[in-house]
Amino acid sequence: MENLLIITQKVDQDDDLLGFFVSWLKEFANNFDRVFVITLGQGSHNLPKNVFIYSLGKEFRSSKIKMFIKFYWYLFRLIPKSDGVFIHMSPIFAVLSWPVATIFRKRIVLWYLHRSVTRRLKLAEKLCYKIVTSTAESLNIKSKKIIEVGHGIDVQKFKTERKQDNLNSREVRILSVGRISRIKNYETLIKAVKILKDNGLTFKVNIIGRPIMDYDIEYFDELKKMVKDLELEGSIEFTGFIPYSGIAGYYKEADIFVNLAPKGGIDKVVLEAMAAGSLTLVANEIFKRYFGDFNRFLIFKHGAAGDLAEKIQNLLNLPEQKTKHIIDYLEESVIKNHNLSDTVRKISELL
Repeated sequence: MENLLIITQKVDQDDDLLGFFVSWLKEFANNFDRVFVITLGQGSHNLPKNVFIYSLGKEFRSSKIKMFIKFYWYLFRLIPKSDGVFIHMSPIFAVLSWPVATIFRKRIVLWYLHRSVTRRLKLAEKLCYKIVTSTAESLNIKSKKIIEVGHGIDVQKFKTERKQDNLNSREVRILSVGRISRIKNYETLIKAVKILKDNGLTFKVNIIGRPIMDYDIEYFDELKKMVKDLELEGSIEFTGFIPYSGIAGYYKEADIFVNLAPKGGIDKVVLEAMAAGSLTLVANEIFKRYFGDFNRFLIFKHGAAGDLAEKIQNLLNLPEQKTKHIIDYLEESVIKNHNLSDTVRKISELL
């Protein structure tokens, strides 16, 4: 067992985007004697005693100059004590850390997954020992340094025992989770809901997430207007921000989870829904490898509200035993390909 330095943006179990990383830190603590963590800012967390947090002070609105100075102060203190450097989702940290890591001959491993390829990422690729990601499709950059390690899902956090019943006999609970942005394509779900309502289906749709940028807010306003114009206000609820520490309960209560993003990298929320035992519908054909023989039930045409509505209706009409078979298969797929302990073990072995 050895020591590890981790550099990340935030350590806060309640953050809706990065709250999951607290579970990662706990798992890394099982693989190393001591885990040092440099973070831009921190919030709520309950970490093992061998995890040491060094915040740059963003939570106190420290100036960029002060944070820059503290960053290098921590690097020169912690890198000599560490056997490797793991950087989460920030190519710029890899670039800034490289001179110090090189002086002390330490490897840098970068975790990254995103559709965009920036100059920072290209430079980081040259400087890092390896880039780890969930699947090759999660990155648009080509490199021999890229290694697939799974998405690191804390399966136990989401696992639940579901009561098997006939979904057509009660109000169906449909869930979608993610930032409110155009790429998430929520308008297709709204249109599908209108079709289902006109067909007499009784259901409740919960959309969890919030807009971040100004153009996201504009899109959110469009969605709310669409819901009003289609008279779906009693059927669709925009729940907004939910702390990551409380999100598992929503997955566990959902009968059907819908993700509307286009083909590309694997969205973590889909895997979380699968781990929670939700029937999971996606437009991203990359999931074919994780859905097995159930692809025809679970993948709909991107942007096609009619196809989505038909897929939802078909799931509701399945026999209970078939439904259970699909749920069990999806849970096992996450455990086999994306469970947290295996992901962290693979990263740890590189360092």
